[in-house]
Amino acid sequence: MSKSTALKRSATTGRFVTKALGKSKATKFAKVEGVTTTSKSAKTLKTYSDRGLKGDALRSAITGTFTNKKGK
Repeated sequence: MSKSTALKRSATTGRFVTKALGKSKATKFAKVEGVTTTSKSAKTLKTYSDRGLKGDALRSAITGTFTNKKGK
């Protein structure tokens, strides 16, 4: 029985991809690297993930809350 070794490419970037790491693996990597989240970051993540956002949409929504907006 042979395993499938087909590699996939991202449709948008053309780079080779496997699959997303997921929240649990990302948390483990963050612990190894010594990265911690602030209470504001944790609250923002929970707010947007409770709304059902995932992946790129979640990342861009979180990034939008932490960027400085001109005129404020």
